[in-house]
Formats: sequence, C-alpha cells, structure tokens
Amino acid sequence: MPRPERSLRADGGPIAEFAQELRTLREKAGSPKYLLMARRTGRSRTALAEAAGGDHLPSWDTIRAFVEACGDDPLEWLPKWERVRDAVRENRASPVVAPVPPQPPAAPQESADDVAILLRLWQEQRDQARQSENHRAILSVIIGLICAGAGVASIAARPVSVQALLALVVVVLALVGALSSHKYYERHQMHMNEAHQLRQQLDRLRPHLHIETTWTGSRAEHADRYPLMYRLRLHHLWVTVHLVLALVGAVLLARVVLLGRP
Repeated sequence: MPRPERSLRADGGPIAEFAQELRTLREKAGSPKYLLMARRTGRSRTALAEAAGGDHLPSWDTIRAFVEACGDDPLEWLPKWERVRDAVRENRASPVVAPVPPQPPAAPQESADDVAILLRLWQEQRDQARQSENHRAILSVIIGLICAGAGVASIAARPVSVQALLALVVVVLALVGALSSHKYYERHQMHMNEAHQLRQQLDRLRPHLHIETTWTGSRAEHADRYPLMYRLRLHHLWVTVHLVLALVGAVLLARVVLLGRP
C-alpha cells in the first residue's frame, strides 16, 4: 500500500493550492504510483512527487508530465500554472514587512531525504529484478515438464499424426521457453542496471561509506574464489536447455515424418 502524502502547509499560498489541485487530479486518475507515472512520461519519480509537495513551484515540463500521466489535457493546466508563477514573482518583488526568523540549516535533512529516496528506488529495482528471475524459473520448469511429457507421449503414441503433433508441440514450446528466458533476462538486466545507477548515486552522497569500492571488491573476491562457476551464466544455461529440447523435438518430428515412426 503506497504511503500517504504529507499534509500541505496551511500558509503555503498559491503554491500549496496548486499542489492540492494536482493531488486531486491524481486521485481522480486512480492514484497511480509516482514510479509508474515516471515510466509513462520519462520524468523522474522524485520530480513528479515534489510537484505535488507544495514546497515550490515546479517547472512547466514537470507539470505537463504530471498531467499527462494522469490522463488530463496539459493545455488546460498551462493558464493555472502561469497564474501561480506570476503570483510567486509578485510575492518575491514585494518588500519584506517583518523580519523572517532564522531557520536552522536544512542541508543535512535534505541529504537524509535524498538517501531515503534512493534506497527506496534501489529496493524497488532489486525487487523487480528478483521477480523477473522468479517468473523465468517458474515458466522454465513448466515448459520443461510439458515438453518432457509430450516427448514421452510422442514415442508411446500409435497414430503417426498424433506422434507428429506431439513432437511439434515439443519444438514450439521449447523455442517459446528459450525466447521467454532471454526476455526475462533482458528485464532482469534492465532493473539491475538501474539499481547500479542508484547505488552509484548513494556512493556519491555518502562517500565515507565506500559503498561502490566495497561492492566491487566483494565481487572481485568472489570471482577469484569461484572462477569457473562465476563465468557460468544461468541465463545461458536455461536458454541452452530449451534449445536442446527443441532439437530433440525436431529430431522426433523428422523421424515421424520421414520414417513414419518415432
């Protein structure tokens, strides 16, 4: 369940009112996750979330992406954004009536928030990568069992047409399994690459933790300890298994067609 957004400041003025309108628009669209909105528009998840935060007026490009992700017409929102922009400019140009009390420096808190956001994004990418691998494993087992059963049935069946059909099933399913394994590997790599980019950002925010150096050193030590197994990729193994099953099915099909028997 997504975490509810924090309350808007009561004295936020036109920026807070505009942020509330954006939140209402998102609720009408079914409250899509900011990560999904980011994938739809190409804008960063952080920028979209901050657009409805009410702390500052976002750029028009961010507002346009927010509105498009919620299925509304950006042209209807341009005048609203311009009015808020003009109001903000007028407020900045007005003389200060009363001195503003000094505020404590916000840099440490902002840095802590940045780390928390990056950690959540990193965890989401890792979870997505793990999910892709789990789906690949389940699909590979199911296809392997079906191919094995169809192969045995093809050998045991009597009518030549049934033998040919079962052998053809083995070929098609095995090729589907090889293609699916390769596709799941591509999705897994996409999420892992994104997680790697987020880890590098964490390393830049917290250089004293030596995250990237420790990670790289641990991988190198593991590769030295298991040199052969480290180079073996499960992706290549599973694709090879499915291609072998497809080859077996093709041999059975050829023997049935050419010789009239498996």
